[in-house]
Amino acid sequence: MTQLANRAGQATGTRTARPAAELGRKGKETRRSLMQAARVLIEGQSPLNITAAAISKQAGTSPATFYVYFDNVEDVLWTLCDAITDDTSDLFTDHAFLRDDTRLADDALTFVRGYSDIWARHGPLMLYRNMEADRGNKRFYQLVLRIGLPILEGLTDRIVEREPSLRRAEANAEAVVFIAAIDRVASSLHRWPKDSLMPDVLARAEARVLTRMLRRG
Repeated sequence: MTQLANRAGQATGTRTARPAAELGRKGKETRRSLMQAARVLIEGQSPLNITAAAISKQAGTSPATFYVYFDNVEDVLWTLCDAITDDTSDLFTDHAFLRDDTRLADDALTFVRGYSDIWARHGPLMLYRNMEADRGNKRFYQLVLRIGLPILEGLTDRIVEREPSLRRAEANAEAVVFIAAIDRVASSLHRWPKDSLMPDVLARAEARVLTRMLRRG
């Protein structure tokens, strides 16, 4: 599992959307407009039904302009998914977070709710990301790993500190299992909110599991 996480930062060899750094002001604005248009569309329909023409129309430009900035619809959606990395990095900005037994239960609940908030903000994109990764799309599989890497590394560090005799690979495996579990719960809550247990009940259950994982002694 550690090897899988380490592979997250490797290049896929596949062209991604044209980097904004290569564009001028007007180009950056057009690129941003196309991304925002794709974001609007994925919020209201299946990503499988989204076309370059629809994105261009939503953005008030032409399909020809779309292809100046992106190869295809997958390209622009990948770029939107890639931006989610910034949100996951924010979960471990406090060094003491999930390290102090006196506040561990509160921190665990904050962590779980923070992860759920990422799904609340980016649910359609997260579903698309997972779907493509599950279909064997290497580009999105590596994106899943890279987006999850800050969380996996932060949680692995804390598991090792709790139990120094544990090999890092074993601690990483525990972190992977926990993150995979809460990710699927968050996914289910997003897709079937009326058919699930109350979100707060599930969040508190996940927080108790995490607290037991990290409680010293």
